[in-house]
Amino acid sequence: MSEVKNRLQKEWIWFALVLVLLWSVVGLFGSAWWFNRSTGGKTQVVLIDPGMTVPEIGLRLHQAGLIRSPQLLRVFARLNGTGRRLMAGPHPFHGHMTTWQVLAELEKPREKLVDITLREGLRMTQVATLLANALGLNENSLLELMQDTVFCKSLGVGASNVEGYLFPETYKVSAATTEKAILTTLVAHFWNAFGEGFRKRAQQIGMSIHEVVVLASIVEGEAQLDDERGTIAGVYHNRLKSNMRLQADPTVQYALPGGPRRLFYKDYHYDSPYNTYRHKGLPPGPISSPGMASIEAVLYPADVDYIYFVARGDGSHVFSRTSKEHEKAKQQTSRARKQTWKKAN
Repeated sequence: MSEVKNRLQKEWIWFALVLVLLWSVVGLFGSAWWFNRSTGGKTQVVLIDPGMTVPEIGLRLHQAGLIRSPQLLRVFARLNGTGRRLMAGPHPFHGHMTTWQVLAELEKPREKLVDITLREGLRMTQVATLLANALGLNENSLLELMQDTVFCKSLGVGASNVEGYLFPETYKVSAATTEKAILTTLVAHFWNAFGEGFRKRAQQIGMSIHEVVVLASIVEGEAQLDDERGTIAGVYHNRLKSNMRLQADPTVQYALPGGPRRLFYKDYHYDSPYNTYRHKGLPPGPISSPGMASIEAVLYPADVDYIYFVARGDGSHVFSRTSKEHEKAKQQTSRARKQTWKKAN
């Protein structure tokens, strides 16, 4: 009799467990059905920012009155494997969409892309203006981030600002991008361009990556003809090895407030660590963002014994080995520029 009683008790326990399980499943599906219902909210467009997580998206849509439960959106995204396929951009929603339909909309590409071209030799202040105008970003916020040492460090830039590391390129950028996201993209392109081969080459010639960027920015400011970049870089390497001042006009233009502009004799005496007429060696930082050609020129300079060069006025230069040759070249180019000016006027 006791055995029958025990068996009955066990059967009742199993029956109760099955009922609880069934009730839980019914409750779970019932809750999912209830929270999956449309909210009846107004039709609207919600901007999903690049890099937003599923919880952040769910919260934004819940606050907009478009879904009943941010948690259910997360569950659906995980079940459907769409967590990493959600697209940034302006997404249209209407109040009769279920959470599942909302998730399907988030997978559709709605992002508007903007083409932005950064030419070689732009200063970070110029880049900030360009990005602000093209993308509707806050120029002051861009400049603050560009000079935020903590942010710079997070991008791998061991300097007080990102001058020189905003890589010149044509980019396709989301119109919904943020100040931090676009700067991260630009600097990431620099590191992709400055690959392992370049890093090893910098070590071979005894330069840090930062020093390469600094010198490349000066070459970028001087060279107008591609076939002269290597020679100009070679001249600067020779000057550094000889412990001579670089005497590079672009560094003076960078140092002067309100530059770049035409230089006068007094400008060469302007007191700044960037003025390479007053100070030996490289300036403390880049003066612009150099392009790939100038970086390669610094890493692989022309094997020349020139120490001087002077601009002809047509974009080309006369290179000299001695100060005597240089003085003669300056006189000749000066006369040529005067004659050109007279003909033009």
